[in-house]
Amino acid sequence: MGNVFQIDVTWYVYRRVLSTDEWVQEPMQKWTATSLESALARFKHEAYTFALSKHVEYTDTKAIYLYHGNSRVAKALLDADSGQLELWSTSIREWLSTAEELPPQRYPLLEKAFFCKYVKQHAWLNTQAVTFVRKD
Repeated sequence: MGNVFQIDVTWYVYRRVLSTDEWVQEPMQKWTATSLESALARFKHEAYTFALSKHVEYTDTKAIYLYHGNSRVAKALLDADSGQLELWSTSIREWLSTAEELPPQRYPLLEKAFFCKYVKQHAWLNTQAVTFVRKD
């Protein structure tokens, strides 16, 4: 009858371990039936959470990633030395303009706390990446 090809419409947040540079196979977050805009807004919350060390699952984390099925959509990397948060995305302008959204079982919103520790104005690294500098 033919092969059935099923497209994965699930969004995943994965992480890479800081101390070993190991990729963690089990996703930290998993969202289904959500739009790109909503996934980016939720990933914005996760990036803020990661940069502020608000959840224990981000202990010993080098970077977090947003995947749609098996395609990488965004990456947040925390530079251990400078404390800068680098954000890369195929939809970086949408990520920058979308409002933070809480993923399931996450609370509170962290944009205000993030910008208390980071400079609000970002710097462009290239056409798909920006960085946020820590205030010191």
